[in-house]
Amino acid sequence: MAPSISVVTVTLNAEHLLPRLFASLRGQSDTSFDYIVVDGASRDGTWRLVDEARDIVTDAVSEPDCGLYDALNKAVRRVRSEYYLVLGADDTLHRDAIKNYKKAAQDTSADVVVAGVMADDTIRSGFRRNRAWLGHSAMVTSHSVGMLIRSRLHDRFGMYPLRYPLLADGYIIKKICTDASVKTVSADFVAGVFGTEGLSHRSLIRVLCESWQIQIDTGEQPFLQYLLFQIRLIKNLFKVIRH
Repeated sequence: MAPSISVVTVTLNAEHLLPRLFASLRGQSDTSFDYIVVDGASRDGTWRLVDEARDIVTDAVSEPDCGLYDALNKAVRRVRSEYYLVLGADDTLHRDAIKNYKKAAQDTSADVVVAGVMADDTIRSGFRRNRAWLGHSAMVTSHSVGMLIRSRLHDRFGMYPLRYPLLADGYIIKKICTDASVKTVSADFVAGVFGTEGLSHRSLIRVLCESWQIQIDTGEQPFLQYLLFQIRLIKNLFKVIRH
């Protein structure tokens, strides 16, 4: 049997983004999936749109939270399927994404399926465990849109840690996908479009700092990581100043 999948989205004042996301879910060639939305007590029309989308939304809650990953942890705890897929409010899925994820998981019995994503008009593809020393973004295409994750892995590796407000997914990716007992496979399809309106795209200096801390906390060589941090800071100097 094909594995069961839940799609999860956390939202905050995302009224202007949700129609496009919902349309991509309604347009899936395989509509057999759960859809969980956790909203952080939005003050715009987000909750109205979620409530009007009960044809695809199977579980939803709107309440205050302690940030993005507190909300994501709430969503993951509500998952009852074998796998889950994270979608940001500014993301979209290609028509056959759910079907292709199910096939890849069924054919390989993988714990994690890494698919291609379109981001900034560029296709990112592949899984590269040997690039862990460069950080989680060098290993996988994208946590959101690009990774189907076996739900029970969180029983072993814990939830998304709140000490990383912007990149807790990077820590989880490093812990899970560098573990030799976890079967991570690269799938030959592009799942969708990764949006660029999230927090990590608006707080570059904080992202660089969190990325460095995650590398240290996951056992990478400190001096090398310090050098890489300096190189990335210089490379992005004008962007950091502008922000």
